Amino acid sequence: LYEFTQGPAAASSSLDDDDDTPGDHIHLPPYLLSAHEAPSSLSDNFVVVAPYVGKDKRSLYDDPRADILSFLAWFCDRWIEHHTFVDIVDIDIADSVAAAAPPRPTGIRLSPRKRYLFGFSEGATLAVELATTRRFRGAILASYGFRGRLPRLALERLRGVAVWAFHSKGDDVYDVRCSEELVESLLLENGGGGGGNDLFWMEGGDRGGMDAFGMNDIVKLTKLVPLEKEKRKNNAGTVEMKGREHIRAAIVASQSEEVYSWLLSLP
Repeated sequence: LYEFTQGPAAASSSLDDDDDTPGDHIHLPPYLLSAHEAPSSLSDNFVVVAPYVGKDKRSLYDDPRADILSFLAWFCDRWIEHHTFVDIVDIDIADSVAAAAPPRPTGIRLSPRKRYLFGFSEGATLAVELATTRRFRGAILASYGFRGRLPRLALERLRGVAVWAFHSKGDDVYDVRCSEELVESLLLENGGGGGGNDLFWMEGGDRGGMDAFGMNDIVKLTKLVPLEKEKRKNNAGTVEMKGREHIRAAIVASQSEEVYSWLLSLP
């Protein structure tokens, strides 16, 4: 199971709209799957569930944690295995949904030991909180926004939980230090010496990122080098586009084959 927790809601567009508005879910896991553009390591191995905000709430972060966990328990234990679907292959063969084979149960059973989180923006902060329940094996975080050291109990409950954080050094919403401080704290909690002893940087990938690897490779940080600032003309003249680097970290994480392969490799 791969649970996607997004940032503040952007309900102005649908899942299929091809728009890059910062804050939307375009090019993130739900969209990639619906558009058949997801990495095979995601589409072949995971069920993705993306709960959205409740009525009159600005962000999923505002929903009670117990409600979110209750929904996931219902989804995993009752809904997914008995949910019926029409196979897309049957539709292609029959040329229409009506002529295709009748719906059948998915039969999918989700392993309680193979449940992961993906959190973007405020959803990344929420994902860390959910990870402290120890119901998830790992979490992918994009543009994490909490600044400062987590409470002692939270760090203890995160010990052994795999975390890979993505953050652009040009993020104009949440400073990259938010993710750096989280990773440093987790490395110390997982046996790292801190002070640079177990936190080292190396050039990484063709996206201009940098990786930090921690003890046993269960704590990682990819820092993205900012792209050239994008500008767009409007009635007020030429203005810089805000939030591009903020969502870019989530897009890079979502489209990475390596991310899903790494999750699957966790013991």
